[in-house]
Amino acid sequence: MRPVSYLITSFIEKTMNMKGLNLFITSDGKYLVMDSSFDTLYKFDLLFSDSDFSCQILAKGDGGLSLKHALNIPWTNGKGIREFMEYVRQL
Repeated sequence: MRPVSYLITSFIEKTMNMKGLNLFITSDGKYLVMDSSFDTLYKFDLLFSDSDFSCQILAKGDGGLSLKHALNIPWTNGKGIREFMEYVRQL
């Protein structure tokens, strides 16, 4: 059985792969979305607990990566999880 955090991380990876981007994880647990030139376009700072997950999404801008969106969603909030997934699809 996979951990519930797999739901989020695999979704992000599949979504970015469909856009031609790659998802990498750093040694400190940050998820980086890079293009084929290894430019970092997004950074997902994910924290998982038994009851919820939080995420800060940073996006590439003129001055480097800056905070684009921050959230905290309980695992029991299906609507919130679906809205997060839709947000990721639209990146």
